[in-house]
Amino acid sequence: MERFSIVTDTKAMHDLLLSKIFAEAGSEAAVDIDGNSVVFTSRDGGGREKLVDAVSKTIVEQYEDKLISKLINRNYFYFNLPDKKIIFKKALRYADQKDAFSALVGARLREYLETADKVVIDGFVKFRLKDYRRELEEIIDKAVDDFMADKEYRDFVRLLKYFVEIQTPKYDLINIVPKNGEYYVYDDTGKDVTATCLTEFTREGGGESAASDDVLISALISLAPRRVFLHKPGEMKNAELLTTIHQVFEKKITTCDGCELCDR
Repeated sequence: MERFSIVTDTKAMHDLLLSKIFAEAGSEAAVDIDGNSVVFTSRDGGGREKLVDAVSKTIVEQYEDKLISKLINRNYFYFNLPDKKIIFKKALRYADQKDAFSALVGARLREYLETADKVVIDGFVKFRLKDYRRELEEIIDKAVDDFMADKEYRDFVRLLKYFVEIQTPKYDLINIVPKNGEYYVYDDTGKDVTATCLTEFTREGGGESAASDDVLISALISLAPRRVFLHKPGEMKNAELLTTIHQVFEKKITTCDGCELCDR
């Protein structure tokens, strides 16, 4: 028979721990309440493992959000509050691996219970779970990288929109038709103007018969058309390019999935 005492520091944690213990051990263990402690007495050799599972899950559920927030404030203190909130949400999505983290916490708890029969959860988290915090820090770093990439992309889109606004439109309407991974440009009469539109963006100014992903967006910014018809958008394999065009030209965009130009 094994007996362990688990000390909690809040009622919420106390109640959650009890529910986890009953879910894991059921009638296979005796549970007594002593103030802010939960005294667990196992009736078989598997009692310790059930206790480890219950306490590990409790720690992850109760501490993970708090640890992530604390680590963001410590490691990335120079971000403003709205940015920290975005990073926090991104980190939570990456941290959605409760079973893996519970296993990591469980391994440390199992080691601790080899030489102790009392666990003060708050102290255990602070002093025994450095590797768990390192895992969370890596997740936060990844969330920050994503946040910065998103921010740079938003700044890029704003710059492109500015360039479009200050340009004098060279065409009232431009049709973009994808074909075999390239793009063809037609004016409002259906005339193929791809070579004309791409002259300044191709090597040595030579007119190309079709545009690639990187050249298309540059050409559209330079042409600054009042309206853009995107034909067969489902065939545009570069989702980021399609998103960028929509974000830069917004209400100027019309999509088409079936017309004479689509069939060319």
